[in-house]
Amino acid sequence: PDSSKSKEVLCFYVKITMRWYKDDKFISPFALSSSVNSYVFYFIPNNMIWTEAQTYCRKHHTDLATVNDKTDLDELLKTLPKGFKSNIWIGLYRTNAQPPWVFSDGSHSLFRPWLSGQPNNYDGIQHCVYTDPNGYWNDWTCTDQFHFLPNYPHIFCKINVNWKAR
Repeated sequence: PDSSKSKEVLCFYVKITMRWYKDDKFISPFALSSSVNSYVFYFIPNNMIWTEAQTYCRKHHTDLATVNDKTDLDELLKTLPKGFKSNIWIGLYRTNAQPPWVFSDGSHSLFRPWLSGQPNNYDGIQHCVYTDPNGYWNDWTCTDQFHFLPNYPHIFCKINVNWKAR
């Protein structure tokens, strides 16, 4: 390389899976996905209503989970602890009884693996969405408490490196 010029180096994420522990107890895996439109998902083992979960995710992570396709959904489900059987909030919601459905980060996706008969907006108050551990979605009352999954956009970084002659 030309030692008088600054060179740019591009970096990208690597697909890995780590397991997190606290006090020697398993918390959750942290999975990175290699899909172009994917996110990194992290399981939060706390129960919160949807708006509290959204606030928590925005404060400590990026936002509630955005799921653009089957690859994202598969990666999201991999973050659940083995044998987990509860429902989990994702970032999909609507502001009233009618669509459009939008993700908490403002993005849109046509991917919707709804449970049979859903969404039904039962009693006109189901404006938030959970996924079950099998990956099927249901509209639900936002004031019920579930576990939740924040997402991190994949990070692509560019750094400048100054090459020095030896």
